[in-house]
Amino acid sequence: MRIGIDIGGNHIAMAVVENENIIDKKEYVYSEEFKSKIASNIEILLKNVISEFINKYEIEKIGISIAGRLKDNILYFSPNLKGLIGIDFVKMLSDFSIPITVNKDSFCAGKAEKVYGCLKEFNNTSVFLIVGTGIGGIGYYGNTLYRAGYGHMIIQKDGRQCKCGKKGCFETYGSITALKNEVKKYLNITNMTGKDLHDYLILHQYDKDVQIILDNYIKDFCIGLSNIIDIVLPETIGFGGSFSYYEELFLNRIKNTLSNEKLLADPNSIPNLTMGRFKNDAGIIGATLF
Repeated sequence: MRIGIDIGGNHIAMAVVENENIIDKKEYVYSEEFKSKIASNIEILLKNVISEFINKYEIEKIGISIAGRLKDNILYFSPNLKGLIGIDFVKMLSDFSIPITVNKDSFCAGKAEKVYGCLKEFNNTSVFLIVGTGIGGIGYYGNTLYRAGYGHMIIQKDGRQCKCGKKGCFETYGSITALKNEVKKYLNITNMTGKDLHDYLILHQYDKDVQIILDNYIKDFCIGLSNIIDIVLPETIGFGGSFSYYEELFLNRIKNTLSNEKLLADPNSIPNLTMGRFKNDAGIIGATLF
């Protein structure tokens, strides 16, 4: 058995994994107090949970998925986890004397979906997008993984301010965070969890104003998506992260927008579109596969 850890922008999930199956899992949503000292708090949390898992299971390896870019196991770029930049997670956890790997979250989620999930049956070019706090992405040429930084391509000149420092990035319009911000503005509230957002949109999806919010969000999302399609020409695109819980609201809207709006250079290049099999668990499972 292996331990998979997925460190995201707003929460962390840790699980004991056997092949594609999650045996035991713990999750923690960051409070503002936790975020204020995230480096030390993450270290304490990881060590406590790993110790608990090791005492209960035979663990052969630990895999970590994290939202950001890494070099020599050290996080050096992460707009949504700036407090963890500079941390060497392998060194942090070296007392456990278990092999540890650290990889970008999109690599891990995409790997899980390629080996076990929604990309498994596709042998040509495919893309997997993690859409949640931000937008991450990877691609496959056959079975060869390649890195892609789709979330920070600019889709609107002088657009919304992104945490990366640029303006108009895809994730400022197409992430679940962007959608949540629009709903909070509409409801005139300041706090809303991911579950609150999902439940509200499902319940009110036929309200006129909510339909306008959803249609505008999907149009923005499809602008970014169309750029990826035009450049990569994938056979299929899979969607992961919290976005994958919105199949009922999003998938047909995306297909209709790509079919009916002039967004693609080749209107016949619309790929197969699918939601990830493992939802938010893809990063945990994929982290154990490297």
